[in-house]
Parts: sequence; C-alpha cells; structure tokens
Amino acid sequence: MRGPFSHDKVGTGYRIRYGSGGVSTSISRLMSMEGGTWICLGDGSGDSNYEVEDYENYRIARVIIGNRELRGFYEGYANSTLWPLFHYFRERVNYNQTNYMYYEVVNKLFSETVKRNTDKNSVIWIHDYQLALLPGMLRSDGVKNRIIFSWHIPWVSPEFFSSLPESKQVINGIMGADAITVHTDIYRNNLINSYKFLSGSEKRIDSKVYTLPLGIDDRYFAKKSSGSAYPMDRKDRKLIFSIDRLDYTKGLVNRVLAIERLLENHPELAEKFVYVMAVNPSRTAVRQYQIFKRDLEFNIGRVNGRFGSVNWMPIVYMYKRLGESSLLSFYRHANIGLVTPLFDGLNLVSKEYVACSTDGILILSRFAGAAQDLDGAVLVNPNSIDEMASAIKMALKMGSQERVERLKKMKMNVQRKNLSWWISRIRAIAERQLPA
Repeated sequence: MRGPFSHDKVGTGYRIRYGSGGVSTSISRLMSMEGGTWICLGDGSGDSNYEVEDYENYRIARVIIGNRELRGFYEGYANSTLWPLFHYFRERVNYNQTNYMYYEVVNKLFSETVKRNTDKNSVIWIHDYQLALLPGMLRSDGVKNRIIFSWHIPWVSPEFFSSLPESKQVINGIMGADAITVHTDIYRNNLINSYKFLSGSEKRIDSKVYTLPLGIDDRYFAKKSSGSAYPMDRKDRKLIFSIDRLDYTKGLVNRVLAIERLLENHPELAEKFVYVMAVNPSRTAVRQYQIFKRDLEFNIGRVNGRFGSVNWMPIVYMYKRLGESSLLSFYRHANIGLVTPLFDGLNLVSKEYVACSTDGILILSRFAGAAQDLDGAVLVNPNSIDEMASAIKMALKMGSQERVERLKKMKMNVQRKNLSWWISRIRAIAERQLPA
C-alpha cells in the first residue's frame, strides 16, 4: 500500500522520506529490476504535487486522500480493527462501521487508480490487509486481468476471523484474485477454511492459495555489512540486538522483563553483555501506541535503574530509525539477534540478521512465520519470561561449534529461499506455471 518514498513539505521546499519495512524494501528491489507501475498511498504532506512520478526503472502512481479518510481507513479500520484481529488481540479490536465505510472508499479509490494505470496485458499484484476489498472491486468493475494478492500478516482461525462483522466482505474481496499467497501452511489452511466456514460452499479454492514466504536479497545484506565497524565502544561485552517497529505485537515489554529475569537469576552476568533495543517510531498518532510506548519506556528505565551502574546499563534503548550502515553493523556484529514477536506473519529482520551475521545466534519466537523455515534458531515462547531468559543465558554461553552449525543451517535456507527465489515463483504464478 505504501510506496518506496514520500514527499514532505519543509518550508518552501520538499524532503523525501523513505519507507521502512522488509516488504517495502523487497518490492523496491523487485520494481527496480522488473519495471511496471507501483500504485501506493500518497501519505506525505507534499505528495499531492507528485501524484505520478517516474523513478528508476518504474512509475509511481499515488492515491491522494484527505486526513479524515486516512484516519478512518488507515488508523481506524486497517490498524485498529484488522491488525489486532489478525494477531489474535481480541481485546484491542475496534469494531466501527464508520471506519469500515472509509476502508471501502479508499479501496475504491485504489481500484480507480489501478484501472487508469493498466492495460490488457498487465498483471495486477495487490499487497496486504489494507487492500483486501480491492480484488473483488476490480472484478465487479469488469477487470479481466490476472490478479495476484499477497497477504503478509498472519491469517487466523475461521472461528476467530468470523467474529469480524465484515468478514464475508473481506474474504469475498480477496477471492476476486486468481492467486493468493501467504507465508506459512498454517495461514494457508486457515484462509481456505475461513472461506469454507463463511461461504458454506463446496467450491475448492486450494488450487489458488499458495504458501510462499517472502525472501530477502541475501547477497546484498552480506556484502553491504561485510566491512562494517563494530558498533559499540567495548568488545569485551556480548552484544544482544533487536530492531522492531513500535507495536504491541512485537513482544517488546516481554523482552525487557526477560533481561530483568536473567539478571535476577544470574547476577554474575551483570556487565557481561549489553542489549541494544532499537525501536522505529510507528503510528505515533494512535493513542494505544502512545500508551504502549510509555509502558515500554517505564519498564526499560526500571530495569536499568535496578541493575545498572555508572559504567553499565543492561539495556540501551534507541527510539529512532537507524540508518542502513548502523543497522547492518549491528546485524553483523551482534552475538545474539533477539526476535521474539508475540505473533508475526513472517519477520524479515530474522532473515536479515542471519544473512549478515558471521558468528551470531538467533533467538526467535515460535509464533513468527519465519520459524517454519529457520532451522537452527533457538525457538522460544515469547509469552514465557523464564523461557526467554533461559534462552538468552544459553546463547550467551553457547560454544563456537554449535553456533557455527546453527548459523550454517539458517544461512542455507535464507540463501535458497531468497528474493530471487520469491520473484521467480511470483512470475510462475503470474504465468500459471506453479501449482499450489
């Protein structure tokens, strides 16, 4: 839904703000290689002056909406209804008919923009939960092109999904696509069974739903990180690193509590490590996220105050977007990559860390989609503080041979199912040459 970058007004000029996130990065590289038109939301304050823009090897066409539509569609229905629902956060789901109305309106605007920017030979590739109605709308408008829909977050059980008042509209919208991709077999089964549960139809849709986890450009990450300098002042302390968007699904507070439990149970580890927690600002206008940020920072301050000293703090918290060179340096040199979302569709950070690391160990939530592929990671239940604390201790003490063997297994998977692999399968789906 978002583009590779936006234009923000700054004084009398404009500043480019680049997007973040693994999906956006992967699509940017794909568009640069393949060409085409990237239709996206114009969310920058100056994007109305750049509604259509040629960039590198492709064209950007932006859908411009007002603040009211943006709040209802994006902050409202997409991120206060669908996002918590598809991560099993029932208590956070906001059912609001007005927000759904804006969701319909914006999906319709995307439909009109797609039709203006395609010809009879175009393959239409739609991404993620913000645009679930779009495939069905295009079909209703008579569009005959082949449509692929890629769902990048988890898909929940049929019973849970059906609690959404608009569940039939959402599933029917998605079914307008010729092919649907998800990241794991569990999500595939849940989606297929959700359709059966809601439609009561015997029609089989198995043949158009694919398990296709997104890959990364592993060579790019390995090469770009290879010459990076050590990112901290002291090398005698083990480095634990994580980077996440600020979101309640990422398990951030539980990680802080796990560091606390680790130091409670093993005081001898004080000053032997430092945990760098990088958090990208996200959805800063949403009150739930503001409250969550205060809770996270309170717990970080409490743990640092309890265990820290003049010369050492167990947690270094950075609430900002890291530049690429800094991020790759942390990936390369971190002894432990800590990726423990409570629930996550895939999680590309885990793959990026594996691609860059030369001697690190990945601690990964068993509820991240990437856990299905990354054999060699230390899998944990992110809801168990004791289990995470024990996993961190084990990783800190792990011998060199075991680290090498685990990392080798993970690198093999990341290299085999990389971005080129993913693109080749999307191309085969577009050409009807890949069976589900």
